[in-house]
Amino acid sequence: MPDINNRLHAVVLGGSLAGMCVAAALARHVGRVTLVERDLYPDGPDWRRGVPQARHTHNLLGAGQRALDRLFPGVLADLREHGVVDVRMPADMLAMIPGGWMERFTSRHVVMSGTRDLMDSRVRHRLVELPNVEIRQECEALGLLAQGDAIRGVVLRDKAAGAKTGWGESYEFPADLVVDSTGRNSRSSGWLEDLGYGKVEESVVDAKCAYATCVFAIPPGHEADWKCIVIQSTPDVPRQGILNPIEGDRWMVSVSGVGGERPPLDHKGMIEFAKTLRGPEIYDQIRDAEPLTEVYGSGRTENRRRHYENLDRWPDRFVVLGDAVGSFNPAYGQGISVAATAAVDVDDAFEAAGTRDSGRIPAGLTADLRKPIARRVDGAWMLSANSDLVYPGAAPGPLPLPARLAQRYMGRLVQVATSKGPAATALLDTYHLLASPEAVFRPRVVAEVLRGPKKEEKSLTGNVETTRLLNLYRKRAKNYDIMSNRLYLIGQRTMAYKHLALDQLAVRPGDTVIDAGTGTGHNLPYLARMVGPEGKVIGIDLTDSMLNLAEDRIREHGLTNVTLQQADLTTYEFPAKVDAIVACFSLTLIEGYETVVKNGYDALVPGGRWVALDYRLPDWWPRRAVPALGPVIAPFGGTPDMLLNRHPWKAIEQGAARTSTTTRYGGWVYITTGIAP
Repeated sequence: MPDINNRLHAVVLGGSLAGMCVAAALARHVGRVTLVERDLYPDGPDWRRGVPQARHTHNLLGAGQRALDRLFPGVLADLREHGVVDVRMPADMLAMIPGGWMERFTSRHVVMSGTRDLMDSRVRHRLVELPNVEIRQECEALGLLAQGDAIRGVVLRDKAAGAKTGWGESYEFPADLVVDSTGRNSRSSGWLEDLGYGKVEESVVDAKCAYATCVFAIPPGHEADWKCIVIQSTPDVPRQGILNPIEGDRWMVSVSGVGGERPPLDHKGMIEFAKTLRGPEIYDQIRDAEPLTEVYGSGRTENRRRHYENLDRWPDRFVVLGDAVGSFNPAYGQGISVAATAAVDVDDAFEAAGTRDSGRIPAGLTADLRKPIARRVDGAWMLSANSDLVYPGAAPGPLPLPARLAQRYMGRLVQVATSKGPAATALLDTYHLLASPEAVFRPRVVAEVLRGPKKEEKSLTGNVETTRLLNLYRKRAKNYDIMSNRLYLIGQRTMAYKHLALDQLAVRPGDTVIDAGTGTGHNLPYLARMVGPEGKVIGIDLTDSMLNLAEDRIREHGLTNVTLQQADLTTYEFPAKVDAIVACFSLTLIEGYETVVKNGYDALVPGGRWVALDYRLPDWWPRRAVPALGPVIAPFGGTPDMLLNRHPWKAIEQGAARTSTTTRYGGWVYITTGIAP
């Protein structure tokens, strides 16, 4: 740190990460910095009341990492040494964004994942080493001291054990500069209004999101090609979750409900809630994992920004930053990075003003700082607030046309950004606060957004959902038939539906039939009899464990006209001149079902039949109630999102010369038959 000979004294209100960052920034320019913190700091990386959100997931984004390492050189290496985990984004993640599973590719972006307690502790460890920084704990600010158009100090009070209120008498504390970094509960807007600076405008977007968080031990022997799982919500499935690696070989898992829905705050309830997300990936990891903490809840998650930059007048020697200016839904993990980058703006402004050498804070300096601090908020606000605006009631009233257009554009962008390209790069750059909000409107990004999502299918090794299904069915193959038979307890007649579907094939002796998604081979004996010894049955399935059971069934029945192949149906090359194809309860599980259906039609002889037996959402079932189906369909690999957005019967109908559909089980089960042209 350079020598500082001036007598300037700065007071920073709020000793959370934002306050520590700006205290370090100011310590480069003024003779003395006093950090005022209402709480008593813990000795190490422990939770404290003043940071209630610390019990929940925290990430340090790219811009936040740069800022933190500039203000506290070497702190990133220190954090890694203490167990904070680097997560390459999106290469190390299973990320289901609103547009679907995000393709995993290598980029420049890395998220640092760890507990907030550890991050605060290591930063605080470095802050206390600065010789011109003093920390006053168990001390709170009650107001500002003004002289003319400048702030000259604050009114403070200290905790007093013997006092009735627990606090001692207030006193004046002079300062040459005051910075408010007290967070969401900042009182600066009221203080300024009392001093005659006018009412501060506020923008609020509140999706009414509530969290439940628990830390789990990573199960012994756990191996995976990912480090983090993110499943974001949509208006149709307003539940989300994140599984983050943290220090100590642990997972911190948060699940949340949107629209006023609160996840349970007990272990069993939280884990069951994870079943109902758009995918079962998080549930599959934690259902047998050991919980290491209680389940902690949080219900204050609104996006709120105070538009200090719009005030006509501003007092000299006063700065507001961090959550006191803009706070965000914690689901997006941007708060601490926004605060750290704003502290860098303060550092830059005082460096440019030459305060260290002159011992002066030029008039207008702190007023001018409002704009760069607001710009830091802009980038995070664009993503967090626009993402939350899709939920009913999130905005206090009707949105103006520009806001509606921006929301629609961002909605389409996240659909496109599931694949590697300009849109995904821009989304990652802005999320990490390394690019301005305008980055999502670059010509190449706009062109990709206008073209819409790519339809190309991904390979078995590159498709997260395919890998998930492969692993799921490997685990459950042994008990799959038992699970299927249990559906009879709720009135489903699975084998009767299958026989009805097979009858729709209308095959004759000598025909070639493909059973697409043959599973354990239930259909094979029936099909083998239908085509006779001169015919041929080909069973295709993704999972080796399921095919092993199908092999057992072939041997048990002595079938000589059946062959099996392990393949991903989206890349499978159908043999030419096939007479019939049947898919029983498989197409809805396949992200690229449209490709499967098209390739099947290309292989069918004219007049050949494509038959799909599967589940679909009946017209009478309310869409908002779809998440309740999660626990029922999750054991078979299904998700609420699949029911809402995948329609294989339509693909069968579109490729056919003529079609017919019959339904069973109150409309939940359909059999669609398409005749190849």
